[in-house]
Amino acid sequence: DKWLLHSVLMLVQSWMEPLMYLQTTLNRYDDAPDALLNKTKWVSDKLLSLEQGVVVLIRKMLDEGILTSSSIFEHALNPYDEQSPEMLESVLRDYNLLICFKKDAHKMETFLKLLKCRQSNKLSCLSY
Repeated sequence: DKWLLHSVLMLVQSWMEPLMYLQTTLNRYDDAPDALLNKTKWVSDKLLSLEQGVVVLIRKMLDEGILTSSSIFEHALNPYDEQSPEMLESVLRDYNLLICFKKDAHKMETFLKLLKCRQSNKLSCLSY
């Protein structure tokens, strides 16, 4: 269970900077729909909430408070703040970023479902 929570925390934290970068690049597109911009902000906010929740669970599980939550605003954009690539390159990079995020989000969901199942001691866990 500790490994599952730690894995989710690592995945969540690894996506904070890339999603902030994505928000920045989407704002540069002339015709980016507001719905896309709003959804990206929503996902970033939810990711931050998930991180905070996982940290609380880890603290409860370990019964100590040595882990700290990293704020989405504490991350610098330096690794992603390079020269602006051509528009097509930028769109392709952003698309690939979203594909990778979708895969990792699915992993996080699966880990959390398994953890919930283990904590509730249900036999239905065998289907996961």
